[in-house]
Amino acid sequence: MKRLILAAVSALALSSAPAVAQTVDSAEPTAEELAAIGGLFGDMFGQADELTAEQQARLPIAMEVVTRLMPEGTYARMMEESMGPMMDSIMGGLGSTPAIALSAATGISPLDLAAIEEERLQKALALLDPDAAARNSEISSAFLTMITETMNEIEPAYRSGLARAYAVRFTEGELADLNAYFQTSIGSKYAGESFLIFADPQVMASMNETVPAIMERMPSMMEAASQAEEKYPAGRSFSQLDASERTRLANLLGVTVKELEESAPAGPEIDHDGA
Repeated sequence: MKRLILAAVSALALSSAPAVAQTVDSAEPTAEELAAIGGLFGDMFGQADELTAEQQARLPIAMEVVTRLMPEGTYARMMEESMGPMMDSIMGGLGSTPAIALSAATGISPLDLAAIEEERLQKALALLDPDAAARNSEISSAFLTMITETMNEIEPAYRSGLARAYAVRFTEGELADLNAYFQTSIGSKYAGESFLIFADPQVMASMNETVPAIMERMPSMMEAASQAEEKYPAGRSFSQLDASERTRLANLLGVTVKELEESAPAGPEIDHDGA
């Protein structure tokens, strides 16, 4: 289950790196491995330009505006309100859809299990894993606690980034007007709710419509992927390299050929003699 949760989190954070996500899922990673993976994506969101002297001068009033928009604890609260229902849905779904868990435990196809009465499936799952609901609830709680702690830790950096963005996008006069508005009754209420409203159940529930929309376009996405795969030759596996290429790859990666032979995924062998 730990690997399942780790894989899910990795898929969110490393969705553009299937090779790394596969590595994370293949074994229980050490703290050093997790740190190394995090380091690979340290700049995944890009780098911002340095502020000009004029923009730098607007930072103090920009920070006043941002502090009204994002009081301390807002980021964590927003994540709790959005991630809480999501985690309940995910972890609850694992327990409320016994066919999924039973398929993983027994190897029986979910399609075959779908034909069995729900009550029988629930009893079968209870036989295999009577603590599923309690476990899932505890995992969900632990995950939310981790998210809250993380958001509290990074919120100052996020607030600082927002202040720089406001300093870039608004003039000093515009920032003063915003600051004055946020000191009014309705302005203060709007400022305090502006971030949290994005995690409102009304907004989050509307996101359910994205799944059907994505699935509707899935055939086109798959066709585009197939066309790209046909356009370019497939990459080679380690086993398809000749001796000199294996040596060169090992030197580039700072390991031995033997280590690569032992760690590289198996692939189709090719006859380097031309057969």
